[in-house]
Amino acid sequence: MDTRNRTRAFAIVPTGLVVLACVIAGCTSGEAPEPAASESAPSPSATSAPPAEAFAYPDKTDPTQVGIALKYEEGSDPSGEIIAGPAVLVADRQFTVEGQCEGDRVGFEVVTADGERRVLAEGGFRCDDPPAGEFSYRLPYAGVVQVNLTDADDVDRAWVRVVQP
Repeated sequence: MDTRNRTRAFAIVPTGLVVLACVIAGCTSGEAPEPAASESAPSPSATSAPPAEAFAYPDKTDPTQVGIALKYEEGSDPSGEIIAGPAVLVADRQFTVEGQCEGDRVGFEVVTADGERRVLAEGGFRCDDPPAGEFSYRLPYAGVVQVNLTDADDVDRAWVRVVQP
């Protein structure tokens, strides 16, 4: 190897190592990093659970919605609503049950909306832990379904729906 090439290689390698060290250390300029702001330790209640989403009813005309049950709190007289559609359940394609509530816990059932009223799915969830994909099913049934709230006495407002994208 030519001595000029060897000298050039020895000059490039240390420069490359300095650049690499700078990239790994996170320095991009000659400025010193800013000190991190000190924060007081969070209270135990702030670390016990993530903040709950604000309660909101979903769009009842969502084209992926197969059925929905809603519970409204109107003063001291709770009322509800059950809506089939606008979509119809397609057989052997995955569908999901979603929901949200205010209070303690809500139960649900998904039944065929015919004379037989066969139970296709049922379950329940706590209001502080709404379902996030754990109620997914694939059934050989096709047709209209009805969603019912089966245990909603301890909730002020709630909704449970079946969606099939």
